[in-house]
Amino acid sequence: MNTTNYRRARGEAIAAMAGQIRRAGDNYTVLSQTTPNTKYTLERTTRGWNCSCPDDVPYCKHAYALERRLGPKARADRGLMMHRAGGQVERIAADHYLVRSQSRDESYEVRDFGRGWMCSCADHIYTASVCKHIQVVQFECGQRTVVRVSDEVRCASCDSADIVKAGTAGRKRGSVQRFLCHACGMRFVSNPGFRRKHSKPERITQAVGMLYGGLSSRKTAERLAERGPAVTHQTVMNWGRQFGDLMEWFIESLVPLVGEEWRTDEIYVRIRGERKYLFAMLDSDTRYWLAGQVATHKGTDDVRPMFEKARKAAGKVPSKLISDGAGNFAEAHRDEYAPRNHLWKDSVHESHIRMDGDTNNNQMESFNGNTLRMREKVTRGIKREDSAIISGLHIYYNFSRKHLGMPGGMTPAEAAGIYVEGADKIITLVRAAAMLGAEIRAAARAETGSSD
Repeated sequence: MNTTNYRRARGEAIAAMAGQIRRAGDNYTVLSQTTPNTKYTLERTTRGWNCSCPDDVPYCKHAYALERRLGPKARADRGLMMHRAGGQVERIAADHYLVRSQSRDESYEVRDFGRGWMCSCADHIYTASVCKHIQVVQFECGQRTVVRVSDEVRCASCDSADIVKAGTAGRKRGSVQRFLCHACGMRFVSNPGFRRKHSKPERITQAVGMLYGGLSSRKTAERLAERGPAVTHQTVMNWGRQFGDLMEWFIESLVPLVGEEWRTDEIYVRIRGERKYLFAMLDSDTRYWLAGQVATHKGTDDVRPMFEKARKAAGKVPSKLISDGAGNFAEAHRDEYAPRNHLWKDSVHESHIRMDGDTNNNQMESFNGNTLRMREKVTRGIKREDSAIISGLHIYYNFSRKHLGMPGGMTPAEAAGIYVEGADKIITLVRAAAMLGAEIRAAARAETGSSD
């Protein structure tokens, strides 16, 4: 066995043992196998991992152990780092790119021959994985998305960038910077997404996160009162409704990179004491919640809007749909995902499911029980069909909560190629939505002015 294969074998053995790998912020630690009470720190780079162990090679046994434990997340993180670094991709054609190697003086070819991206690197050839070179090309093409908030300050009224600092304003939470717009003369405080809010954005998003994550509005208000000024449970619900609608609108502009197998099912819920049905559509590969629908009945017309919404959200139809044997799913699949769809792609409906074996709907059953049903128990039913709890749960499930079934604790959104920067995902989504809304309004004003 050569040295590289030995390190890989030792790394796989370390990864198979419990308690050897721990996360430390953005880095990881691996216990030494030879020196007691010693940990080695691994820092992620575009090339791979920098390890503090004495073995001075690009990939030591600790790096191989961490790669084995993280799986696809390690490639995703490096692809994101390469995208942020910039200058790594050369476009030859719409389906042909060259990506610089991070470890040697050469480039790899990444091409799409009609059945998905392929790369000439050894990682893709021998493992058939979506390597970091394919992922950075997907960022270049817009198939993967990074949601970030720009540091640029723009006018809150006219969206002009011609602004200057204009002193500070005293608030209960401290002094804040004020700005003056030279274009319209407005004085304002830059706080996109949270204008005219008396509470700090971090406090608001903390409350919204707790509400979406499972606490009732009253318990959320009690938790907030323990660490700051008291707010009512109705204020918490208002925050959840307002920012849930704002984020839901913004998320509709993001296209997840989902797989070819989707799943759907329904559960019954109580809305104002009446029995309703909550339908949901999930992607099998990424666990991404594509669409949902609340309906009074289980007919085809009741479930068809969800099928259409999922198709629009993903920008495609699945090659395979798994559901139970209900006729409404079969008819909606035939109408919305028929073989003569806009992509001319056959879509198969698998309805003969079992509790075990290859053809099952266990992922969907787990989602219904651990996500939808558990949240309904906390709220003791749902008060409205367009409840903020449903839209908020949709956001929390996809973008905030780490999924235990995904490698490295990825969220479904990250697995689907949507990365939200910052430790507080909700505040990033709210600010990004507010900035997108400001850009749309500014463009509308400019178009109206030019037409006049």
